[in-house]
Amino acid sequence: MLNPPICPRCLGYIPSNAFAGEYPGAISRIDNKTEICSDCGTEESILALIERKQWPIIIYEHPATIDAKERVKTRLMMEVNACG
Repeated sequence: MLNPPICPRCLGYIPSNAFAGEYPGAISRIDNKTEICSDCGTEESILALIERKQWPIIIYEHPATIDAKERVKTRLMMEVNACG
């Protein structure tokens, strides 16, 4: 694309500087119609979640997540015990 669209929030390319004009960007949550770059879309969505106190987004127990939590807990306990 010769003239890729520009994000009105950050003045970067839509959807990103690496893929300028190759596919559509995000729609701004401010007015639900303005196209913005992917990074700005991500930022708007995270800010909206934080403002609504909906963090973390999803809480679920996947076997890999449970295993990882146990490994971290075990490692932390070993470090605490090593420090005396």
